[in-house]
Parts: sequence; C-alpha cells; structure tokens
Amino acid sequence: MKVDGNRDGLLYIGLNQDHSCFACGDEVGVRIFNCDPVKQLQCQNFNHGIGHVEMLFRCCYLALVGGGSNPTWDTTRVVVWEDQMQRPVCEIELSSPVLSVKLKRDRIVVATLQEVYVYTLDHTPVLLLCYSTSVNPAGLVELCTTTSLLAFPGVDQGQVSLVSIAEDAQSQMRMIPAHTGPLAILTLNMQGTMLATASDKGTLIRIFDTQTCLLLYELRRGTNKAHISSVAFNRLSNLLCVTSDTKTLHIFSLDGKSKSRTSCRRTL
Repeated sequence: MKVDGNRDGLLYIGLNQDHSCFACGDEVGVRIFNCDPVKQLQCQNFNHGIGHVEMLFRCCYLALVGGGSNPTWDTTRVVVWEDQMQRPVCEIELSSPVLSVKLKRDRIVVATLQEVYVYTLDHTPVLLLCYSTSVNPAGLVELCTTTSLLAFPGVDQGQVSLVSIAEDAQSQMRMIPAHTGPLAILTLNMQGTMLATASDKGTLIRIFDTQTCLLLYELRRGTNKAHISSVAFNRLSNLLCVTSDTKTLHIFSLDGKSKSRTSCRRTL
C-alpha cells in the first residue's frame, strides 16, 4: 500500500502473495524483507524513487513503478526487474499514471485511475484484457494467484467486478453492489472464495461469497467515519483484521453463524 507522509523516505510497503516476505519502495530504491523472522534479504539502490513494488512469491522478478520526488522511471511505466541479472526483462508503457500492479506467474495486472489492464508476463507483454472502472484513485485491484480471480471497482460507484483471467477461463464477469458510496478498500482471501470491502465512510466492512456474490458477513467497525487503511484475512479465513486512521485495530471472528459480527478492538 502507498505510505502517506514522509516516513524516512518510505513510499510503499506490501506483502508478497504467500505473505512470507514484504517489499518496501522508498526515495532511493527497493528493500525486501523476510517476515518470520524479520530480516532484510536484499536491497536494490537506484538513487531514485520507487513508488510501487510487487513481488512474485519469492522469485527474482519484481514489478516496479517510479515514485516520490525523483522517480526512477516515469510513473506511466511498469518495469519488470530481474534481480539476479540486475536488469529489466520487460516494460509496459501506459498513457496515464500507474496506481497499482499485481503479478501471477503468467499475468501482469495494472490499475490506472479508470482502467484495469491484463497483460501476459513474458519478454514482450501482450495486452489481453482491458476493463473500465469508476474513478479509482487508490488503484484498488486484487488478484488471487490460486484461482486467477480478479477483483476491481465496477463502473458504478460502490460496485465490485469479479472475473477469472485464467488462460482457459470462459466465465462471465460478476457484479457485486457492495456499497452506496465509493470503495475505500477491497481484498480477497488466499483461496479466492471471499471478498471483503469497505466504503469511504469506513463504518462497515462487508464480506461476500465470490461464487454466488451473496453477502456473508456485515462487520461494524464503529459509528464514526474513518479511513480504512488495511483489511486482511488470516490463512484459514476465519478471522479478519481491520485497521484505520482512528489508531485502532479490530479483529473479527468469522464463524459462519451470523451475518452480523462484533470485534475485539485494540488501540495502536
């Protein structure tokens, strides 16, 4: 996710697909860390800013986007960097700034302000699919690497689009009217079976079944408006963690008994 404010030059921090590592982009380059135990694995100094880093599990490919006060590359370009050879292996140039990138072993997904693009991941990326979205300043897009399910804002405000981008997929796009206001965040569980969403109001988190598009849970974070900064399922998808700008962390139990849930709250 993007990092707001000046935190020692940190611009971006994000986990890899199996949550075993996390990557940081800052005003001078990229740093990769192991999660457990926490230790730095590598550091790539470009002497310029990296505003987005997407890992591909623990392999040597990184999708990079320039950022900060002195970007390494133009912010309309995605560069796939091969860390062992210390050079780019492919690039994608767009007409508007790149807000987010997701990777799986054969696909690159790129989000801009009102489009989501799907490319092949090879030395000469080929555009396969292009979807229009509502205005998406946070670059919201989620890709499940096990099922190839892609989730992103729909054309209508508060709507989520779901589609499979697997090579042999013939499924049609499904729409979930998740909220009446603009989406603030969306996330898939590791299995791609559940989708969690929140609007810019930040009082409710809703969880949907990605196959039926039915509402499974409605979770109340609070009654006052808040900016939801992070939503994450645990590996078993029976817990959901929510953080916000109110300096609180909520953990919800998803036991399947009721759509309405309460949380355990901690102040950060």
